[in-house]
Amino acid sequence: MLLAAGATVVIALAVQSTVLASATLLRVIPQLVLVVIVSFSYLEGERVGMVTGFTAGLLQDLLLPPPSIVGLTALVYTLIGYGVGTLREYTSSESVWAPVIAVAVASAAAELGYASLAIMLGQQWVSFGFTLQITGLVVLYDVLLTPFVFPLVRKIAGRLRRERIYRW
Repeated sequence: MLLAAGATVVIALAVQSTVLASATLLRVIPQLVLVVIVSFSYLEGERVGMVTGFTAGLLQDLLLPPPSIVGLTALVYTLIGYGVGTLREYTSSESVWAPVIAVAVASAAAELGYASLAIMLGQQWVSFGFTLQITGLVVLYDVLLTPFVFPLVRKIAGRLRRERIYRW
């Protein structure tokens, strides 16, 4: 399962950094990788979410320009993966809106969390005011990507899922 998640993350990162990087609105890039992380976390739980979030975040950190802190996105995405994977138990599995709401909340939390941590660590190029302005666009972009990404990730996860062992 983790190999499939890793391959999906690499493909999403390639699409995000090439195709979606040119499809911006007010210089905001859709966060396809985050939507993939939330989808895997929602479908497979906190363990897969944490590993997927950390791996995707670290890969994305390596593509950021030099003044950024390597590992910060990995930390934020790991926490997002764990949070979504844990909270999925409290949602209805048949709900169409639950993944969309999860992506919206996770997108806002990721943007605000990254900015807060970067400011605390002394990054001068990050502005909390600018982050508040673009968070709405990021959430909108990610929510619009969810109906296309979530079913694809569900199909990938469903085909590669091992038989579940009954828990007592």
